[in-house]
Amino acid sequence: MEKREEYRKYIFTGIVVTVLGIVFSTTLKGNVESLGNVLVAVGGLLFIVGMSKKKREEKDNK
Repeated sequence: MEKREEYRKYIFTGIVVTVLGIVFSTTLKGNVESLGNVLVAVGGLLFIVGMSKKKREEKDNK
């Protein structure tokens, strides 16, 4: 059960960080725009890590 919660945390955090990055890059201009791009990239990486953990867990359960 803990592993399941772990991958869910990664996926949720990835989605939240990506949304914050999109908000920063579209609404705030200037120096914050580049921070938004970085947050989108980090959020995407967290989402990929979460999906990888989910796939690994499903493979271990079979």
